[in-house]
Amino acid sequence: MKKALLAAAVLALAGFGAFAQDVRAEVRVSNAQAGGGTVYVAIFDSSEGLKKNKPLKTLTLEGPGGEISAEVLLPAGDYYVSAYQDGNGNGKLDTNLLGIPKEYVGIANFDGKGIPGGFDKHKLRVDGSSPLVAISLMKI
Repeated sequence: MKKALLAAAVLALAGFGAFAQDVRAEVRVSNAQAGGGTVYVAIFDSSEGLKKNKPLKTLTLEGPGGEISAEVLLPAGDYYVSAYQDGNGNGKLDTNLLGIPKEYVGIANFDGKGIPGGFDKHKLRVDGSSPLVAISLMKI
């Protein structure tokens, strides 16, 4: 009886682990300015996290400019991913009095047309069939 319970527990844990697999995703940032500073990426897994500015993960990317990328492990799911290039090296996104960024910024699933939306508008699905997160930096 004890062996049967132990075997059932092991199988249950093994089955649970199969659903909790992380996906190796590539975050690719294009249009990074050469000599323009560090690129910071924030990955949010919920609307609430985005509203409170509490990312699930953050990345710091360095490169010669153009296109830079990094791999990250994420549970399969929906994400809002944003990035900015810190042109003056102060470690924060600088904005004007109206809150408009002064530095290069980008959001996954945003083409630069219109006003950016929130989590539901720009979320993207990361799973085994779509492991690429593409962001194009732009000056607004």
